Amino acid sequence: MQRLSIARSLGLALVGLTIALALVAAFGVANLYSSRQHYEDTLASSSSLATAAANLLADGIVQVEVIHDLRGSAAASESAQAHAAYEQVASAARTLAAGDPASRRVLTQLLADEGAAVALAGRGQFATATASGGPLTQTRALAGALQARQVARERSARDHAASQSQHAVILLAIAGLLALGGALGLIFVLVAGMRRPLDDLVAATSGLAEGDLDRRVSPAGPRELRELASAFNTMGGHLADAQRRIEEERQRLAATIESLGDALIVTEPASGRIAAVNPRVADLVPELHVGDTVDGDGSPLPPLRATLQHETIIEHGGRTLAVTAARLGDESAGVVWTVRDTTERSRLERAKTDFVATASHELRSPLTSIKGFVELLYRSSEGMSLRQREFIEIILKSTDRLAELVNDLLDVARIEADRVEIRRRPIDIGEAVREVAELMGPRIAEKHQGLSVHVAPTVPLASADPGRVRQVVANLLTNAHLYTPEGGEIGLSVDSDRAWVRIELRDTGVGMTPEQKARVFERFYRARDGSLGAPGTGLGLSIVKSLVELHDGQIEVESEPGQGTTFRVLLPAALLDLAPTAAVEAIRGRRVLVVDDEPEIAELIVGQLEPLGAITEVAPSGAEALSRLRSSHFDAVTLDVLMPGMDGFAVLREIRADPSLSSIPIVFVSVFSDRQELAGEWVVSKPIDADELRLVLGAAVQAGRSRVLVVGREELRPTLEPALAELGIEFQWELTGAAAARVCAERRFEIALIDVGVRNPSAVLQALDLRGRRLRRAAILVSDESTPAPPGIARLGLEVVPAGRAAAAVLAALQRGRVLSPAVSSEAAE
Repeated sequence: MQRLSIARSLGLALVGLTIALALVAAFGVANLYSSRQHYEDTLASSSSLATAAANLLADGIVQVEVIHDLRGSAAASESAQAHAAYEQVASAARTLAAGDPASRRVLTQLLADEGAAVALAGRGQFATATASGGPLTQTRALAGALQARQVARERSARDHAASQSQHAVILLAIAGLLALGGALGLIFVLVAGMRRPLDDLVAATSGLAEGDLDRRVSPAGPRELRELASAFNTMGGHLADAQRRIEEERQRLAATIESLGDALIVTEPASGRIAAVNPRVADLVPELHVGDTVDGDGSPLPPLRATLQHETIIEHGGRTLAVTAARLGDESAGVVWTVRDTTERSRLERAKTDFVATASHELRSPLTSIKGFVELLYRSSEGMSLRQREFIEIILKSTDRLAELVNDLLDVARIEADRVEIRRRPIDIGEAVREVAELMGPRIAEKHQGLSVHVAPTVPLASADPGRVRQVVANLLTNAHLYTPEGGEIGLSVDSDRAWVRIELRDTGVGMTPEQKARVFERFYRARDGSLGAPGTGLGLSIVKSLVELHDGQIEVESEPGQGTTFRVLLPAALLDLAPTAAVEAIRGRRVLVVDDEPEIAELIVGQLEPLGAITEVAPSGAEALSRLRSSHFDAVTLDVLMPGMDGFAVLREIRADPSLSSIPIVFVSVFSDRQELAGEWVVSKPIDADELRLVLGAAVQAGRSRVLVVGREELRPTLEPALAELGIEFQWELTGAAAARVCAERRFEIALIDVGVRNPSAVLQALDLRGRRLRRAAILVSDESTPAPPGIARLGLEVVPAGRAAAAVLAALQRGRVLSPAVSSEAAE
């Protein structure tokens, strides 16, 4: 057994058992068949012999009667025929009786008596032959005895067949029991041969699971179990080696983490509590200990969501710390936080930025003097020689280049220091592009280059800073001018691209290789050959990219060597394309509370709004503003940030926390227009632009109606759209998460309805940035009967409502946040 496999051993045993059973079954069946055949043969023989006895009796009587009745030749003939028939029956009877001695004796006596009767009849002694007690009378008794003997034979044969059948059945039963015993014995032998090796394997496996990686077993039993034991021992050896290597790596990793200059914090899944820290945590963030919530109320670290998206810089304990976070798996897994001390790096960057800014500022004064006096010399150069005039022209060009470099350095310094203010307002991009093209036209014409400008007739206004847009276009146009040969063509075009305004600049210049194109926006990098003219500073395209990104726009480049270059800039279209007349109508008759502690600024705002039909009141402090808002009705508020006592942010929090005031549109008028706290709010920068104030305030008043973003399949439109339209709620329908994320960057929404049937609703929810100017926002998951919520959706912690109740859920969410406009509230009440 141990040399054979389990399958081979079991197979051989089953074959042997099958053969034995087949032989026993064949013997039993043969026995049954033999007894049945004997019974049938006996039955046929006895039945035929009984018939023959009756026939002999009848033929004997006939023969005697024929002899008695007939005489002469006719008698002889008839007698011969009767005798022949009699002999034929007698011969058959003798054959049938040959197997039974008793039947043979009676038959012999019967034939003898009938022969005697025939002889007597032949001698004319008919009366003697047929007399009572005579031979013919005896034949009747013998025939009856012979027939009785055959009945007895049949009964005996039947009893014998029944006995034989019973014996055969008993034999088969005994054989079956023996086969069952053999099978049980076989199973016992197999189990006995496998049980101990299996028990050893089970015990060793349990030990291995409990951490005893040195546990091994001795190969025994059938071949499969011996192979399994060998494989188990090999696996145990590999696991032990892997565990040893992992432990070595863990020790190295632990030593590396402990020696890191960065603080590492690992949190537990779900709870967000700190599970482990390295020693550096005690130096950088000593407030945090194992068991604390890493971003709780007492933690100096920023919220998890902000650190997962990008590196966050904080000031803590006199240090500048860079904080990042990364998940250790999916959303249910823990998080590892990294806190890096960037104090020295920040100091050096500030020193570098301050140096660049200071140096640039200091250079501008002498450059201005140099340029001015050189221009004076050039204008009064009548008495100079031609060579002297060439020198002055060279000085002028070099001074212009130096001034451009200083201006670029100043812009770079401002961008690095995050001091660039983008004062957005709805502007005509086509007008800005035409202005830059007119200014640079003579410079381009000097190089005999062609410049074409095309502005589409239906371009919407863009939300951008007009001065910065002109700077972007000028830098791109200058770059194209420098790297396009004489006689080349430069094309500028402006067109709409869905919710964007697209600026496209094409040139027929030298183009760029893929490597150059990948670095084209790096600072001080000159991607193209400057042999066509004076090389640039290498800062222009870097500044362009930074300014475009500050506008939340996009820039891309296409280029091939010798085929020219195309730059495309996308700037967001204005949120509300309010024409001046529409803005005036939105403000007309509205009560506006002007909150500013500087009387001159407040009067300026009042003076700019009153001609538009607005009814204004001034509150010089935050406390007085809240008092007036609670005692009177106002349609909008302009709010300063820096005020003594209660600043603008505190006023905003109080207004949003008051259910009766939370829906009032608020426009911040402040020099701090780029503060993070103002994200999602309406903002006008100081110094105040009258047109900008009018457009922004009008947009704020008109946007009082809440907007809902629906991300769902087409199948839900017949259910959701009529219900939302009946409520009078403005909504926008998108089919994919990518489209929804894009429109969130273009418009503001208070609530999102997300169909659980769209692809990956969790990812859609994470991609949405509703940016509603109200602080309360909501997301509602919608399902239909045919599409159940996918697994894991419950982890989002959001309400899942049937499609038929989605509109009611939106209304309830808006009412909880008090964000409904009066029009919507009245319509819903009706």
